[in-house]
Amino acid sequence: MVNQKHLAPETILEGRYRIVKRIGGGGMGNVYLAYDQKFGLANDKTRRAVKEMFDFFTDPAQRQKAIEDFQREGQLLASLEHPSIPEVYDYFVNNGKYYLVMKYVPGGDLAKKLKESDKKILIKSKTGSVIERPVIDERTVTEWAIQVCDVLDYIHNQNPPVIYRDLKPSNLMLDDTRTPPRIMLIDFGIARFVSPTQKGVTAIGTMGYAPPELFSGQVEPRSDLYSLGATMFHLLTGEDPQENPLLIFDFSHNPRPRALNPDLSEGIERIIVKAVAHKIEARPRSAAEMKEELEQHLRELDEKAKKKSPPPQESAPPQQKVCVACGEEIAPDDAFCPFCGAAQPQAIGPRAGKPVARLQVLDIHGNTRAAYELVRDSVLLGRTDPHTGNFPEIDLTPHDFETKVSRRHARLFQEGGRFFVEDLSSVNGTFLNGSKLPLPPKKPHLLRDGDELRLGETRVRFMLR
Repeated sequence: MVNQKHLAPETILEGRYRIVKRIGGGGMGNVYLAYDQKFGLANDKTRRAVKEMFDFFTDPAQRQKAIEDFQREGQLLASLEHPSIPEVYDYFVNNGKYYLVMKYVPGGDLAKKLKESDKKILIKSKTGSVIERPVIDERTVTEWAIQVCDVLDYIHNQNPPVIYRDLKPSNLMLDDTRTPPRIMLIDFGIARFVSPTQKGVTAIGTMGYAPPELFSGQVEPRSDLYSLGATMFHLLTGEDPQENPLLIFDFSHNPRPRALNPDLSEGIERIIVKAVAHKIEARPRSAAEMKEELEQHLRELDEKAKKKSPPPQESAPPQQKVCVACGEEIAPDDAFCPFCGAAQPQAIGPRAGKPVARLQVLDIHGNTRAAYELVRDSVLLGRTDPHTGNFPEIDLTPHDFETKVSRRHARLFQEGGRFFVEDLSSVNGTFLNGSKLPLPPKKPHLLRDGDELRLGETRVRFMLR
């Protein structure tokens, strides 16, 4: 049996990885925070997560095969490139232990997020007492599941397909340093090669989250969808599948999700029940299909939320407007900016003198950089491109520092006194009010006073006047 003591702080591995401290682990190994000294000073860019896994093999042939499998898996991981997969920098075997050096992901895993959640539900225990359990709200879990489906779709479409096999809350981290926060898939399959046994974990998955076919070796992409359904069930109901691993998803004898958490919608229950179906053919056909179902469900949740929200209050007309070029405040009737000399759009024709809408361009602090009066019934938002003859009414080029606004990004238009926004199949999407999902292309969306849009990385605010 290999020495399983923790690595001491300041231990140097492979002549370059300086161990800072142990940050996690269990019976199979440890996870350490380390810095890569090859790149100089210790900072966020040189910070690494070093995963250490123990060798439990006693047979030399099995050990050699495990080493070969580990190296093959390390090469595979290093070849994957997806925003939800931490980058792999290195892998090696040292003193009977297996090491994987990956990008350090700050933030906690979803098991920790669930434990710390402020949202609680009351559940009646088997003894008849009422207990309180933390859960995650439905909209958040739906957004997380969409991201998980996205990365599963990516790995399932590798050649050959990569099956994750051990999807569960503790193997999903939330990188909250990103905007918006991003789900990260961690512990990518290495453990099944280097540790033949561990209590509660088989060589192919974790009891309660693993579908029936994994135990007969019939793994396929839809096996991961079962585990995702089990993970969603746990986050939304507080009921851990490991506590009743063989029967929990037999809903003819056990409660369905809404029986445990009445706040859940019929839609999310339907998605979960389909994902954890005993028969593979009853599950979604692919991660892409499940992602589409979740995205449609998220749109339905948003529509229901809008119907419940009170109508917006009419805002008082501002006493001043700002220059469309430099953002300085100017008088409402100024035809030219007194600061920079730029011509200002004026309402003319049949709409002159009537209340109109305006679009404010915002900086990173939410301050107004520029403003455009919406004096036409339809305006194009995008980037000017003389080569293609594209001259949008609202040119966001001066404000699009990262060049993420498309030439024909979106349009704003008025019908029946109401204003709508429509994404024109832009590359980087149009986002409304901080949503983590873009608006569906070519589908008009009603705008309300004060709504904020993000086009690529450019923020604008819609205001009624």
